[in-house]
Amino acid sequence: MPGTRWTRWTARVPHVVAVLPWILASTAVIVLIFLLVTAMVAVFGHDRYAEHGPGSRSEAVMVPGVPVATASVLPSASPSPTRTRREPGGWPGAAAPPAGRPPGASRSATPSASVSPSTAPPSPTPTRLLNDDDPGISYRGRWAASRGRPYGDHRDDVHYTVHDGDSFSFTFTGTGLDYITSRDPEYGDADVWVVDAGGRPVRQQRVSARADRYLPQQTVFSVRDLPRGTYTIWAVKRNGVYFQVDALRVRG
Repeated sequence: MPGTRWTRWTARVPHVVAVLPWILASTAVIVLIFLLVTAMVAVFGHDRYAEHGPGSRSEAVMVPGVPVATASVLPSASPSPTRTRREPGGWPGAAAPPAGRPPGASRSATPSASVSPSTAPPSPTPTRLLNDDDPGISYRGRWAASRGRPYGDHRDDVHYTVHDGDSFSFTFTGTGLDYITSRDPEYGDADVWVVDAGGRPVRQQRVSARADRYLPQQTVFSVRDLPRGTYTIWAVKRNGVYFQVDALRVRG
């Protein structure tokens, strides 16, 4: 019959109007819950990261999860064609001191301490403790700096990120390195690699920064007793709320 279809649609209008307030109310509740969760995260994270500057981006070359040796971060391991000065502790490729009797010594003369070459071992390079803002540390991703912290961190500052996949790297010369950060219930895991100057892996380990309470200046990763040389460390955030760098200790 003419008008039957129109009549059916008209009859449904009151039902649609009756349901519309419920749809709007449900949408408002979902939006309110989202805003409440966002505000709680901001409030709970504000105490330790209230003062921080804008995140810094690094141009370090790195494939997340797979360290790749490149010329930009790994210096060449080839020896210098020229003779180099021998530094304390001895660098690879340094010229060895001349052996045998010193020039001008008489054959009949008895070697003495004043003319014989020194046989004392070279003194080791002292250990260096580098702060998180050291220019040699490259941060990749959306990192920020938190300064003036009253929690016992080294120099009262840290670099931190909340984004999984963000990373840092550092190239050093020595026999080992310690990665120092804080432990906290909100901190998670990170994958750490150390490779030599040729890109060959030396150590790979997943470390955890979780703890029952906030503990500053904790060594969560350490590699020692390596042959003295040039190495690079990479660390990548995997989970947890925060990923933090407080200091690096380079062992000569």
